[in-house]
Amino acid sequence: MAFTMPVLKNAKRWPLALMMGLCLAMASPVADAFEVESVEARFDDGLVIADARLRYALSEPARDALENGVPLVIEQRLVIERPRWWWRNVRVVERERRYQLQYHAMSRRFVLTWIGTGESRSFRSLDALLEELGRVESWPLVRSERLDAEQVYQLAMETTLDLEALPRLLRTVTLTDGDWQLGSETRRVEVRR
Repeated sequence: MAFTMPVLKNAKRWPLALMMGLCLAMASPVADAFEVESVEARFDDGLVIADARLRYALSEPARDALENGVPLVIEQRLVIERPRWWWRNVRVVERERRYQLQYHAMSRRFVLTWIGTGESRSFRSLDALLEELGRVESWPLVRSERLDAEQVYQLAMETTLDLEALPRLLRTVTLTDGDWQLGSETRRVEVRR
């Protein structure tokens, strides 16, 4: 009995160590393959309108999956918040656009589809598609009267690859593979009315 006591004493720590190891493995950092290079807001015809430049670079596994017929969904998210020093920021508006990227092997064309409207465009190369996807122009966010003229607001933008939109079997691989954790840092700018 004395021989097994030290083993049993350490056995209580094994589940905790195993859980911590799994959490660290699954919480891989978001790769810097996507970048919000610039974002700005302007006021036009009673609306707050956003323009942005994004840079997209797909990882090798994501590019291979796309070229082998797996559609990829990319989300672009814009948020206007009113900062508060004493509590969380007040979210004034949040807008999201989702785009589907597909490769059609028969025509050897890449297709970009805006999921919200169904509008599609085709491109000869993936680089041309990603360049077009990175141009955000005249995105209406909110009526300008919803913003107080005395207040300073923050416009935040980020973009990510939607892993939940992938086929179920591929989703399990993406949980621990950092090459699939594609997203940008959140870029923030001030907005004044």
